Amino acid sequence: MFRFKPLLFVLLLLSTSVKAQLWEYIVTSADSSAYYIDPLSIKREGRVVNYVQLTNAPNGTRTAGKAMLSFVQYKRNDCERNLMNISRLVGYEKELAKGAIVTIEMMPESTWVKITPNKISDIIHQEVCNYHY
Repeated sequence: MFRFKPLLFVLLLLSTSVKAQLWEYIVTSADSSAYYIDPLSIKREGRVVNYVQLTNAPNGTRTAGKAMLSFVQYKRNDCERNLMNISRLVGYEKELAKGAIVTIEMMPESTWVKITPNKISDIIHQEVCNYHY
């Protein structure tokens, strides 16, 4: 029985998630999509803040022809210029970034988008730019 314990331990390690994220709720949109950020991912570099955002879309959304209920975006916000950019999007078949990955999209990091005041992106922008560590 003793020799099976190391094998059980290894299997347990392999089955646990490598990346741990702490999702902090920010806002829900009119279409019932809930937006979260991972406060552990927030890193400030001058006026630019890097972070990870999760969106749960209970009504589902499609990208690249594939249905998903949640997606994680790796984002950067320029806090002084009110700009954002998304470097990567990972779509999941279930909410809270669970289940199989249905899509991974890489975006050019040079593409910055203006943040529209009083929209979801502005609420998230204010949260990450004013985050107290």
